[in-house]
Amino acid sequence: CIVVMLLLMVVEKGKEIAVLKSLGATDGGIMRIFVFEGLLIGIFGAISGAVLAFMFCKWLEVFGLRFRPVANFLREIYYTDRLPVHVAPSDFLLVSLAAIVISFLATLYPAYAASRVHPVEGLRYEG
Repeated sequence: CIVVMLLLMVVEKGKEIAVLKSLGATDGGIMRIFVFEGLLIGIFGAISGAVLAFMFCKWLEVFGLRFRPVANFLREIYYTDRLPVHVAPSDFLLVSLAAIVISFLATLYPAYAASRVHPVEGLRYEG
């Protein structure tokens, strides 16, 4: 979703990118803007997702999730009537870091596409 959103932004902001480039912005500067925006979205999403998931898993660890009466045979197999939950903070950290790395990689193509906008092409049909 980050790739699609940033590509749409490149298309919508073509005129603004062209103006920035005609004022002297470099390709690297334009790329940094889009990479920063994508990373900001990815970091916010990873942190908020990890916090919500951690709270939900802690809730499950404390209160548990009971098997439905349909699953009575599970009690005979596992000798418990609740779903066992173990919360390891290192798992949440590892998944969050992976999400941030993936969001960084997802920003590279849209940032490259934005840096390739030519000032003349971006301003051609403005009238």
